[in-house]
Parts: sequence; structure tokens; C-alpha cells
Amino acid sequence: MAQEDYQDEAEETYGLALGFRIFEVDGKLFLAEAEIAPYVDAPDELGVTLVFHPLDGINPVEIAEDVDWPSWPIDIDDDLARSESDPMESQFTAIARQLHTLSVDQLREYLEEARENAESAN
Repeated sequence: MAQEDYQDEAEETYGLALGFRIFEVDGKLFLAEAEIAPYVDAPDELGVTLVFHPLDGINPVEIAEDVDWPSWPIDIDDDLARSESDPMESQFTAIARQLHTLSVDQLREYLEEARENAESAN
């Protein structure tokens, strides 16, 4: 787990990057990571972005902070159920439980959508 520091102008928002599943697509391995952080405009509510990273060809001994590791993010807030009025701990637990139950097929669909979004943005 890594603590992420999200910078938006002068404001800092802290969240958690949580790698939660490794899965395969067409013979290639991917890491599914969830970045869980409060919304900038609603600091009492947690949002979730899935970020997918390819794992093939990585040498863990040679990874440096400045390496550009390919990634494809996708927001999945609307697909998760949680009560925004609950304490952060309860929201996080609800999110973690739902991430745990995501099937490999669902992760493949999210990855495909994230890649399509990235291609259309370029």
C-alpha cells in the first residue's frame, strides 16, 4: 500500500493506492490498483479510481521513481455503493469489500474501457 499525495493547486489531498488483483488478458499480466481518496469538492466522501498497470517485462530490481510505468485509469465511483454520510473508515470498508468481489471479467471490461478512453484522449 502506498499513500498518494494528490496536489490541486494549493490544496493537498491524501489517499491510498492499493494494488488488489493481478489478472491476465491475452496472455499478458496486469495489476489492478485502486486509488481511494476524498473528493476535492466533498472532503467527507471517498472516490475510487482504478488504475491498471502492465506487468510483463518489469524488472523489479531496476525500477526507479522516475520510470514512466504505463497506466490506464478509470473512475468507478458510480459503480460502487456506499453511504457518503458514513465515517471514512466505513466508506473505505464498503469500497474494499466491493473491490474484493470484482470478477476478472469485470476488471477486463474496466481495463478495456480505460484503454479506449486513453486512446480517444490522444
